[in-house]
Amino acid sequence: MDILGLLGPVAVLAAVVALFMRTMPAVRRLASVAAVLAIGAGAVAGIAWLWIGAAMALAVNLWRDYEARATVRRLAGEAEPSPTALFALVARETLAPGQVLFKRGDPGDEMYLIVDGEIEIVELGKSLGPGQVLGEVALLVPSHRRTATARAKGAATLARMTRRDMELTALQNPAFGFELLKLVARRLSDDVDRLERRAKAG
Repeated sequence: MDILGLLGPVAVLAAVVALFMRTMPAVRRLASVAAVLAIGAGAVAGIAWLWIGAAMALAVNLWRDYEARATVRRLAGEAEPSPTALFALVARETLAPGQVLFKRGDPGDEMYLIVDGEIEIVELGKSLGPGQVLGEVALLVPSHRRTATARAKGAATLARMTRRDMELTALQNPAFGFELLKLVARRLSDDVDRLERRAKAG
């Protein structure tokens, strides 16, 4: 068997196996291997469209892998980041007393960690303090709309993570995505319990 006959099937096999990988980093690595093999096969056979196409696929895979890894490194320096730890190096903003962060029904493309101060969730009649996360529900529901209004009770400092950063981090590190889902489930459960208690109290 010549080298083309060897590289071609191996490249196809690697690409097919990549479809069944369960984490994005593994998919990227295997897809990159398949692209390298396809480049070799195309070069040996003198098939320009094959090696050019494979080179483009390799470049995209390498860039996406770098982008995801850079996001994780930027947001935190630990192997298994928690949702709050990942806010360490992201952008921050300060709210004045009474300033509304977002209103119920607003489009939501960011979630926040309270660094200092308190944020009131108006419809639920509760306040969140330093170390607590808010706004994460809008990033995960299909409508990407805010489910409640949030405003500062006093001066407050928040760290902000965009939906793009959240998605890249979850793809690169499934443990983060799982922890974020647990955070949302716990938040929704607490909110339902609080509303039920208020309804019973009249």
